[in-house]
Amino acid sequence: MKKTHKLLAILLIVCMALCVVACGDNSGTTEKHVQGVDRVNHVIKIGNTAATTGAFASVGVPFNYAQEAYLWYFENHTAGYSDSLGAKYGFEFVHYDDEFNGSKGYTYTQKLVEDDEVFALVGHFGSNTVAATVDYIEEQGIPMVYGVCGVSELYDTERNIMTVQPIYETEGRSMLATAYAPVEAGGLGGTKVGVIYTTDDAGFGMVAGIREEEKALGKAVVYQSTAADATDDAAQVAALKAAGCDVVIIATNQAPFIRIGASFISQGYDNVKIITSYVSANAAAMGGLVTSGVITDTREVYAGAWLVTGSAPTETKGWADFVEFVKVMTLYDKAHGVELIPNMPMVNPVTGDPYDLLDLYFGTLNMETFQYERFDWAADGVSAYFLNSYAMAGYVSANVFCQGLERMNGKDLNWEDFISAMEEAPINVPMGTSVSYVGGQRIGIDALALNKYTPADAAAGGSVYRGITGLGELEAAIRG
Repeated sequence: MKKTHKLLAILLIVCMALCVVACGDNSGTTEKHVQGVDRVNHVIKIGNTAATTGAFASVGVPFNYAQEAYLWYFENHTAGYSDSLGAKYGFEFVHYDDEFNGSKGYTYTQKLVEDDEVFALVGHFGSNTVAATVDYIEEQGIPMVYGVCGVSELYDTERNIMTVQPIYETEGRSMLATAYAPVEAGGLGGTKVGVIYTTDDAGFGMVAGIREEEKALGKAVVYQSTAADATDDAAQVAALKAAGCDVVIIATNQAPFIRIGASFISQGYDNVKIITSYVSANAAAMGGLVTSGVITDTREVYAGAWLVTGSAPTETKGWADFVEFVKVMTLYDKAHGVELIPNMPMVNPVTGDPYDLLDLYFGTLNMETFQYERFDWAADGVSAYFLNSYAMAGYVSANVFCQGLERMNGKDLNWEDFISAMEEAPINVPMGTSVSYVGGQRIGIDALALNKYTPADAAAGGSVYRGITGLGELEAAIRG
């Protein structure tokens, strides 16, 4: 019997050794198979599920496009990522359109992880889908880089979830502190603040932060709620007007924000400052609000910003990062036959005078030479997405993921080592500051700038009202 046991033990050891070899990929290495890493063709498969049709397509389409643009740039115009054998890798990006439907998003997320077997979820999109899938992603252990929302579920997650954008609660606190902070401290100097929020994940998340900050500041706030899919918000807006609120926070996502804004017109609510989420800070949307009459000289709109490009050509990090973003997007468009915006005169929406679009944004900055391609900037033009904040977010998403890959250069990819690489030190956020996963921290960005939108500048992307400022600084200014 003892001899039989010994023989079985030897056979088991042999079988285990054979299994290890069988897990190789015929590339000359006995490394065990890693999901989404093709060591034969040198491809990393990543994916996301995002709304590219429907009401949120205006967010999902530019986000995904810019994400793909940076992946292309990283693969073709940088040192990229190479494994332990020196083989350089490219990308396969798998995408499904969930139409901003959480149920579809969950199904597609499962498909990406279990059927497509992606290495990572990059640019995991939308509050509905993210909230529905966080628990599943944590259980699977797959790296998720950049949640395209700020839902509460992203706060203090497991290590494999690495979000970037501010969490809704954090933003809600910042919005209320901004409303009450004195003007000289970058606030709006409000005396009575009202809040209208949608009864969905975004609205509930932001208002939870607002209520927490209300207690911290000892201030009274007037609240009104509305459904995310309501068709009219006149009663709620009228109530805030009757209460005498001189600052109103609209705590919601993009589509409801635009809809709610229309009720300020119907109710004749003037001499009020409006604050909304960074997710609505898009030049195209804000320009539309000027056209529709929501934004006026007596009804300015403010939005938080975790990306700051600067309002004039300077040597600041934000401006340099912005120029790099425009370069990447323009090169990608040109390489893929996408029409560029020519250097043509455009009309100032206030004065009616013509101005030159590219000169307005690039001034005297020397842009005649791109790193890998020389062409006539003025004649060829610029990417149509060069002022699109959702495209900037997609670009940041891919960039942050690729910084993790850069830290893995010369090593073979696997989930645990990639996550550890992301945690080594704070990650640079292009056009922003940084985000830290050091020590397992998972809170996203916690400092915001503030952009201002008036009829004079909304169509051109607004102006920087306040630089990136921490919550504690605003609170200190309120307390004097």
